[in-house]
Amino acid sequence: MNSPLKRAGKKPLTVRELVTLSAFAALMAAGQVAMAPLPNIEPVSMLIIACALVYGVKSLFAVYAFVAVEALIYGMGLWVINYMYVWAVLAAAAILLRRIEGRIFWAFVSGIFGLSFGALCAIPYFFIGGVKMAVSYWVAGIAFDLMHAAGNFAVALALLQPCVKVLKRLKSGQGHGH
Repeated sequence: MNSPLKRAGKKPLTVRELVTLSAFAALMAAGQVAMAPLPNIEPVSMLIIACALVYGVKSLFAVYAFVAVEALIYGMGLWVINYMYVWAVLAAAAILLRRIEGRIFWAFVSGIFGLSFGALCAIPYFFIGGVKMAVSYWVAGIAFDLMHAAGNFAVALALLQPCVKVLKRLKSGQGHGH
């Protein structure tokens, strides 16, 4: 039986990709947990951008594995629904913009994502309680979104290029030590 990826003309995940993307999901979760004491400063946005730049649509495997690990760590809540689409939006943006190069550009993309995080997470509140509830949720978190934007910008500026370089080496098979 053909997999949905094969039917769509895409190659299924190789064992190397499965292992790398699984390890990347674990790295995202570990980085998020390690930096949890800092308000909305996390490496996850940068890691998702790096993964999407190198692995394209296959990066969604790592994104959803990360969300599943987070749900196991913190329990289920509305935030899990948010994570399921918010991180995919970031991966999709990186995939669509992947031909654009430059540290500053990607730092801005990551920063803009951090700034828009609260607005994106407010979407379910629109369906639960209408415009007033969604807007009040978003406005209440703007200070955190500003910190998220600054943190994302700094993390991406410092770490995105080296992370992409390592991922490309792993993808090509040059990172296995032989």
